[in-house]
Amino acid sequence: MKLINQYILKNFIRYLVLCLVVLIFIYTVINLFDNLGKYLARNALAIDIIIYYLYLIPSYTILLIPIASIMAIFFIFGIMTKNKELIALKTCGLNINRLFLLILTAGIIISIFTFVFQETVGVWAQTRMFEHKKEKIDKRPRRPSTQRRNFFYHGEGDWVYFIKKFSATKKKIEGVILWQISEENRITKRVDAAGGIYDNVWKFYEATIREFDTMGNEIVNVHINLEMPELKEKPEDFLRRIKPPEEMNILQIYKCISKKKRAGEDVAKEKVELNYRFSYPVITIIVLLITLPFSVVLKRGGIAIGLGISIVLAFVYWGVIQSCRAYGVAGLMDPILAAWLPNIMFGIIGIVLIFKAPR
Repeated sequence: MKLINQYILKNFIRYLVLCLVVLIFIYTVINLFDNLGKYLARNALAIDIIIYYLYLIPSYTILLIPIASIMAIFFIFGIMTKNKELIALKTCGLNINRLFLLILTAGIIISIFTFVFQETVGVWAQTRMFEHKKEKIDKRPRRPSTQRRNFFYHGEGDWVYFIKKFSATKKKIEGVILWQISEENRITKRVDAAGGIYDNVWKFYEATIREFDTMGNEIVNVHINLEMPELKEKPEDFLRRIKPPEEMNILQIYKCISKKKRAGEDVAKEKVELNYRFSYPVITIIVLLITLPFSVVLKRGGIAIGLGISIVLAFVYWGVIQSCRAYGVAGLMDPILAAWLPNIMFGIIGIVLIFKAPR
């Protein structure tokens, strides 16, 4: 039995890697030819295009692992069915449940790998890809502007800034309003200042401080000069690009949600992305649940039919996932439900198929 397990597992991993490489290559070629005109119009160098697609590979890997797993299953059992190996094993008293359990165990390991990979390499590569594309492909300057106007900034210590004018070279801000927001989403302090300058600590002039207690009472103090060492932000922080959720790991997304909630901003997109990070790796297990019963009953033309089923299943599953995500981001569906509903639906289908599969 040990030899059979090793044989199945070895072939599953081999076909998984092979299918994954082929799928990544196909996706890369399609993307390249689809955007080649844009690259040539911007006079992008060949080496820069190659580097861009190298950064894109981790994202494609995460995206295509479930599809590659489906294809690997059909290759394994399709070939075993064609060579009568599966019939021989059943004749010798092999319980097909053992094979299912072996593949599902491998699927759990793959799901864990996918989660870790997307939170480390995937997030890093996504950020590098954006920066590389902006600078080398789109030919936009990497260095941010030294000035900004009329913007909000979420700082440390639950501080929210609104700055009318900022100069990085002078380390100076003008027309600034600061709010300190509690965990209960209540403003505890507000600071209005004509301006401020950074000299190892923020020093404001013509500042008015308003403090609010839990009863709604207001205490007002006016300062000609005011130092605020509790502000941890430095001038260069105001020039940093705000990353989209796709370029954050789960801890960064969680912190982003907390800051935006305290500032009263909509966090539907971030909540959906946070839950999606946990739900997406589980897809591999669910597609294996659905695929395994089909793979052991297909006989004539099993591999070809299996590949067709793989494509159809992938399109339907992905369509449901994207639809639910769109509803979640729009606020029409609970973020947790938006991320997990497709897995619940297809998971139930997979469990039913597993129990009804011929033994």
